[in-house]
Amino acid sequence: MSRPPSQLLVPLFVVLLLAGAILTGGRQHRDESGRPTVVYAHPPCPPDLMICFERAFDDFRATHPEIDLRVLHITGNYEDKVKIMFAGKVAPDVIFMYATALSAWVALDALAPLSDMIERDAAIAADDYFQAGLDTFSLGGQLYGLPKDASAEIVFYNKQMFREQGIAFPTPDWTWHDFLDAARVLTRDTDGDGRTDVYGATQPPWSTLVLQNGGRVISDDGTRCLLDQPVAIEALTRWAELRTEHQVVPTPEATMDTSAWRLFALKRLGMLISMYPGVPILRRSCDFDWDIALLPEGSVNRYSAFAGSALAVTSQSANKDAAFTFARWMTSEGMRHVMTFDIPAYKPLGESDAWREASLPPASKAVAIEAMKHAGEPAVKHPDWNEIMDAINPPLDRVNRGMNTVEEAVKEIVPKVNAILQRRQSPGKGAI
Repeated sequence: MSRPPSQLLVPLFVVLLLAGAILTGGRQHRDESGRPTVVYAHPPCPPDLMICFERAFDDFRATHPEIDLRVLHITGNYEDKVKIMFAGKVAPDVIFMYATALSAWVALDALAPLSDMIERDAAIAADDYFQAGLDTFSLGGQLYGLPKDASAEIVFYNKQMFREQGIAFPTPDWTWHDFLDAARVLTRDTDGDGRTDVYGATQPPWSTLVLQNGGRVISDDGTRCLLDQPVAIEALTRWAELRTEHQVVPTPEATMDTSAWRLFALKRLGMLISMYPGVPILRRSCDFDWDIALLPEGSVNRYSAFAGSALAVTSQSANKDAAFTFARWMTSEGMRHVMTFDIPAYKPLGESDAWREASLPPASKAVAIEAMKHAGEPAVKHPDWNEIMDAINPPLDRVNRGMNTVEEAVKEIVPKVNAILQRRQSPGKGAI
């Protein structure tokens, strides 16, 4: 597929070169006719989705002739390459980010605050976006990213398998007890060799169960890990028992050579907990009837982690107003071009009949929008997110393998996470 001359492919070994010479003669901020130049660093994505984005970029150029839009197609590790450009003082005007990266970008002073910009913009209002998206991409009371796509955790389930096993389809008020009952029936040794061939479900994220049980991962002031609290230990125990006691979720060995999505497509998995962007995978790979359901309700609430991406205006941009115009358009009207892949975070599209009534599966698309009512920020929102998760996940993995108890794991986890948190004594930056 050919690209307009203004769009550049960026491999690692030439990032610095292109960063210093995005346009001939250096990093220019206006084109030959005096229009403000907006450089957007676009992340890697599948070819069929990229075609839709190319159409969106062309649409923006046609409807906003006063702005010179240039698109950098970043290959490989997106964040590392963009950070190199920041270090060289030649950052793009607009970047793409996931929620887990927000705190780190803010800590680097890499992003321009957007709250005042969106208040001044007559074309859009903050409440045009799903609230969970706004909360997720805000920090310290300031919005730093315009939510682009949105999803809350949902359950994908094999309707054919449910029918064959005589299991009622999930209802809007189902609980984790209902989920476990269904998973037990779905889990089967189909060839009589003593080994499980079909698993009932994937394991839900441990953090979701903790928050649904009224727990927290990190204290509100961002100084303490709270996984040693009774409500957290109770939730983690239920999470681990799905594998160690009930044995209804795949073992590490079962997923060593294939993904959960593949197991689901092969009818070796009855329920899959994930996010809506996985829908295109199932449309291509499943030859059976499947649908989506709300995440089961917890003992305290129905929290479901929000997942999505956002576009942010960088602090190094010389054309912040024009950059905001592109980010605002791309996260609103521009999302019409990719509605078959994602749920637009822009509510006039995400809640529209055009999105809900599209003929492509799943049949119950409205469930994905209903799930947004229960969506909340990620359980951990911190500049050192990767390091914190590296401290938490290995001990919990050993619990999952039956090697440790939950109590033993949290005794190891809490001091390590506390040490990470104590390095940053800025109240409010470490927690949601």
